[in-house]
Amino acid sequence: MQRKLIALDLDGTTLNQAGELSATTIKTLRTAQQKGLVVIITTGRPDAISTPLYDQIGLAGPMINFNGALIHIPHQHWQSEWQAAIDIPTALSLREFRADFGIRLMVAEGKSMLVADRGFAGVPFFPDVPNPVHLLDEEGLTTNPISVTMFVDEETMLPLQQAIAAKHPELTPKTWGAWSGEFSALEVTAGQTSKSRALAYVAGHLGINPADIIAFGDDMNDADMLEFAGRGVAMSNARPEILALADAVTAFDNEHDGMADYLADYLNL
Repeated sequence: MQRKLIALDLDGTTLNQAGELSATTIKTLRTAQQKGLVVIITTGRPDAISTPLYDQIGLAGPMINFNGALIHIPHQHWQSEWQAAIDIPTALSLREFRADFGIRLMVAEGKSMLVADRGFAGVPFFPDVPNPVHLLDEEGLTTNPISVTMFVDEETMLPLQQAIAAKHPELTPKTWGAWSGEFSALEVTAGQTSKSRALAYVAGHLGINPADIIAFGDDMNDADMLEFAGRGVAMSNARPEILALADAVTAFDNEHDGMADYLADYLNL
């Protein structure tokens, strides 16, 4: 079998509705690795809440976080590690959008770093920080962040995205699929970062052709990755736009091991 790379979005794809890995998914991915397939997590999540899942699957290679703005190997120094950071003055300047767009919370993140503009609790994918020692200000932000996430009302998302893109063409504002409804959020990263660019970087490092990449996703931040991969597979629970562009669609949704079922059947695992 030609060496293949399996690229996995997490939320809505590899994880069930509870945000967990099922026993079936873990078994399937471990079997894939035993057969010589390369399994890569490529997610909008930061590294801190992706690494436990990486470890649970038993991965050992690179991982892609922040929608492509961080490429690294957890638990070690990898000389090919890459990240696209936002300089501190630019990150702080994003605070000017708070009043006009009703931004409820802003969080700057980097590798093992989190600084918010206020204390908060009960926000998905973040640890509770009710009484932060440092705030997102000139004194508290001392390291260039990889992303700045802004929580807003859903109807405010597109106008905010357009405003940031117009004023900061050097930045990439995009939604992170798992954040919607009550916790709608816009994530801002540096440059033309994307899952597809990060995946191309990893595949090049490993000597794997794009034609030999199988990518799974469900939301708009997966679109470019699915189009880049030799075989882009949409989850049955994916957005209509993702279903329309995919090469294939899983028979089952993420709650019923759709990715694992498709992979086991397609690759005879």
